[in-house]
Amino acid sequence: MPLALINNPRSRKNRRCLDRFTKRARHCLADRFFEPRTQAELRSVIEKLHRQSIRTIAISGGDGTISDVMTALYHVYGEDDLPELAIFPSGNSNLIARDVGFKSRGRRAFERLLHDPQSLTKEKRGTLRINWTDQGAQLRIGMFHGTTGFTRAIEIAHSPHLLRFAPHNLAVAATLIATLWKLLHRKYRNMWLDGDRLRLECDGAVRSDGPSFLFISTALDRLTMGMWPFWDGDADPRRNPTGLRFLNVSGHPQHLWRAVRLLVRGRSPNWLRQHPSYHSDRVDSLTMTCPSDFILDGEKFSSGPSRQVTLSNGPQFQFLHD
Repeated sequence: MPLALINNPRSRKNRRCLDRFTKRARHCLADRFFEPRTQAELRSVIEKLHRQSIRTIAISGGDGTISDVMTALYHVYGEDDLPELAIFPSGNSNLIARDVGFKSRGRRAFERLLHDPQSLTKEKRGTLRINWTDQGAQLRIGMFHGTTGFTRAIEIAHSPHLLRFAPHNLAVAATLIATLWKLLHRKYRNMWLDGDRLRLECDGAVRSDGPSFLFISTALDRLTMGMWPFWDGDADPRRNPTGLRFLNVSGHPQHLWRAVRLLVRGRSPNWLRQHPSYHSDRVDSLTMTCPSDFILDGEKFSSGPSRQVTLSNGPQFQFLHD
């Protein structure tokens, strides 16, 4: 099948597998192997693939790379003509790959896609679409969004010491430890627990307007190690393919440690669902007004001068995986 591969050479695992994977992919694909270094180069690559009618695109990189490629594909191919995607997990953050990507990595995943595509699973999944209220900012496509306390936590995770010296799993653990230390230390506790003012309008109705300790939203169906901090009244909301899920934790939330212990195990008992400090739902769209920057698939963005963005159901992509 006509196959192209977009590779992020800066990702940790791609740097380690340069000889085994990158050279093999470059040899097999020739001028359909790409390593764009900038957004402009990526846009040019996607325009070339569209002219060549390439219908299957593999991505080797982390969540940020996947979000960049999906955004470019949306703008160039159009929502009704999107190609199939094959995700090879190789970044510092691989939430998307763990849900809709290959379980195998590097050369093994590439050989399977190249020589035995008929044996792969095809899965159609929705995304998040983010629009800025301010004019001039192009919309973006992604899978996992967060703001307020989530932005602070990611800034810790992206510190040079963690990214340079810790493997991904250790970096995540160190991030959790550092975040908990901030909450336990009197100097930082109130700043974190106060949160940021967040106004949420969901499907046209105001849901909340007050301090938010943490806000996250996703189009994924699965997170790391069984974590699932979302609910909306269904026995298993992950089985319903429509709507984006979100969790908003208010400032100075009650029973925080108890709630964390439950949510990291994918549990949300009735007392948690009914507690005013914790609000989760599944909606078609929500408009957020917040002074905090936000994170989309591991990358930080400003919400613009108006501090307002709208999250909604994005285009559906078909993913190939083993």
